[in-house]
Amino acid sequence: MELDRLLPSYHFRSRFQRRVAADPDTTWRAYQELTTEELPFLRALMRVRGLGRVRLRGPVSRAFPVPRLTIGPYEEVRGRAAKYWRLRAPAARISHRDPEAFRELREPGWAKAAMGVQVVPDGDGSVLSAETRVLCTDGRSRAAFTAYWVLIAGGAALIRWELLRATARRAERQARA
Repeated sequence: MELDRLLPSYHFRSRFQRRVAADPDTTWRAYQELTTEELPFLRALMRVRGLGRVRLRGPVSRAFPVPRLTIGPYEEVRGRAAKYWRLRAPAARISHRDPEAFRELREPGWAKAAMGVQVVPDGDGSVLSAETRVLCTDGRSRAAFTAYWVLIAGGAALIRWELLRATARRAERQARA
């Protein structure tokens, strides 16, 4: 998994998975076609986080505000290094579309967060998973991120469950058609 290569060690992690009654091609396509309209909780939380300035619309693959670092067969990793604990969360001055720059960042003061979505075959269906990992570049940023993580972990978990549920619903509907 690319997530293992980009962020093999981490301080924080959450992982969710769901079995989908659709083959991997159909499940992956459903994930790629997912729209923000199918994720109302994500849209609401992003509006709150963005102080009302963030309005997500259209395909998640284009609307989601975190840059895609890698995409491969049945797998995508999005990530950014930022100071998430700040209200406007400044990003590190690296190319956020460069997976190697993300992987190699070691400058103190940052939290590197990555989310991987993966589909793996499972009998006549597939397993869809979403995993988030965060690595802080020093003790001070880790302490600051810990407080932030405690505050957002529940909402982040609900977003992941919503993403998995909406993708499964779309994939299973397509598989039946």
